[in-house]
Parts: sequence; structure tokens; C-alpha cells
Amino acid sequence: MVTFTKISNLGALLLPTLFAFPGANAHGQIKGVLANGVYNNGPNIYWDADPVNEQTAVRKMYQAGGPSYVLPQDFNDNSKMACEGAAGAPKTIVASAGSVVRVDWVGATGELDGKPGTGNVPAGQNPWVHAMGTVASYIAECPNGDCATYDASQGSWVKLAMFGIDRTETISPDLRETMQNKPEEYYPTSGTSGLWGMARFVQAGSSWTVTIPEGLANGHYILRQELGAVHNPWNAQDNTSGTQLYIGCIQMEITNGGNTKLPQGTKAGSLYATNSAFARYDVYEDNGRSFVDPGPALWPSSYAKREEHSNHTSAEISARCSAGEKQEKRMRKVKRSIQYPSA
Repeated sequence: MVTFTKISNLGALLLPTLFAFPGANAHGQIKGVLANGVYNNGPNIYWDADPVNEQTAVRKMYQAGGPSYVLPQDFNDNSKMACEGAAGAPKTIVASAGSVVRVDWVGATGELDGKPGTGNVPAGQNPWVHAMGTVASYIAECPNGDCATYDASQGSWVKLAMFGIDRTETISPDLRETMQNKPEEYYPTSGTSGLWGMARFVQAGSSWTVTIPEGLANGHYILRQELGAVHNPWNAQDNTSGTQLYIGCIQMEITNGGNTKLPQGTKAGSLYATNSAFARYDVYEDNGRSFVDPGPALWPSSYAKREEHSNHTSAEISARCSAGEKQEKRMRKVKRSIQYPSA
């Protein structure tokens, strides 16, 4: 674990171990969550002493110098597949049963910063980098009533929603052109319909919504948000290839609920097989023609994946910009003050 020592009131930092900001292996994290009209900022992975880390309900997905996603060889690992092995966050957010929760993500690199087709991303915030892949939501109850101390690897995960590919729609011309230039060309190719959940997510300003089931019993739960990027197909000779899962966990208290209990779910390490079609999907060869949503069935079965698409009003976007602005400025200030070790 990377730790930092504060050496002045201005927040100058001393790195005790070799450290580099995320590059090829770190493509972003959850920036914040809006529930019941209250915004909760995600953690600062660059500076452990940031006060935001004492107020967040979002588990720290990864340390700044470590991998930020799970590859197929670890799809059977209950801990990595639950919350990327993250320990509990200090806080919990409140969400009413039947309400919509919005999850904002931020990219770790600026490859798509200011590019057409990336939605209303607040100034100074990087959009998510990839546009091919799935977006899914799972939920598990914290049976001890305290998600901060709950071992998520023991969770029984129930799938609330998944958006794989909609063959009746297609990516916007602006985002297609942006992805053509960097970082990878979008498939299905031009002239072939097919809108990936991740493309919809990027077009919506790197933000997604999920509906908490109406009537769900009051209690403490973890909402697991998963992005499944398929831009780097599996290659038997390359252990860094295959579908990349970016997994963020949000600790929640559900209120105003009913008597509906979650059904028996699935251990995180059993959601997708290590050699499944999802793990080894080749988007460039298939061109989106035969992709099938992976994993367990949706619950409740009447919930359609459409419930997770993101269409934000200008008021919502303004609220997100305001709520995240201070955190973004703080993180930029921290980055400027870091002293890099010599090579």
C-alpha cells in the first residue's frame, strides 16, 4: 500500500517508495455518487491523507501505483471480482428503495479530454477512455449491518442491470471519429449498427444510473458497478490480454423500502468463467454480431437493461460539476506537489 507523509501545511508530499501515476494499467475510477439528492465524492487514490477519504462511501478500487482492472485469469477470485480486493470505506450513503442512483466515473488519462462525443464532462475532468464493452450493476447485502467492516468476497451478488450491445442503435458520429483517432477504433464498424453500453456511458459524460428495486427491504448493501472493456482481445501468449473489468463498490443504506429480500446471488468469482466467451471475446473479429450478455440472470426479471441508460438534465449536470469541483481541484493540487523519485 502506498502511503504519503505530509511535510508542510501546503500539502507537499514525500513518497517513501517508488511510485508512478497510473498509466497504461490505470484508466480511471468512480468520481462520486448522487443518491437522494446528496453527492458523495469518491476516494483520492493519490493521497491517503486527503480528508475526502474519511467521508467517502466508495471503496478505494486500487492504489495509485497498482493495476486498476481485473483480467480473465482472476475472474475466479472472489476478492478481486467483488471490489478489486478493496477494504471497506468509512461512510455509507442513503438511497430510497425505488430511487435512481447516479454513479460518475473519471478517467485517469486525458486521451479524450475535450473531444467530441464525450458528453458534458466537467472542465478539468477526464472522460472515460474506452467505448467498447459492457456496463453492469450488482448488489449484495451486508448481513452484519455494517458494510464498512464487511468482507465483500463473501458477498452474494445479484445482478440488477446490464447493458451489453444494442444492435438497434449505434455510436454517435462524433464519438466514432474521436475513437478513430485515439485510443482505439470503434467496432461495430461504420455502416453496422451496434451501441455498446460503454459507448452510451461515455456519450453521457462518463456517468451511469441504476434503479434501486422498489420494495427492497431496508438495510445495508453494497452496490457493485462494473465496466467490462473488450478492446484488448484475449491472446493465449499474452497474460495482459482479455476483457478488462473495472469494479467499483459503493456502500449504501436502503430506506423507505418494503419486505422484498434479495434472492440467493452468486459469489463474485463465479459471475464469469475465466475461459468464458465474455473473457475471450474478440470484438474486432466478431464486429459485435454475436455478443451475448454474460453472467447470471437479471433480478427482478422484469427490469430491462434500458433502466440503466444515462440521460441527464442540465440541472443534474450542473449539480455534478459543483459537487465534484472542489475534489478535482484538490487532486490536481496534490499531483503538482508530488516529488517524483529519480530514475
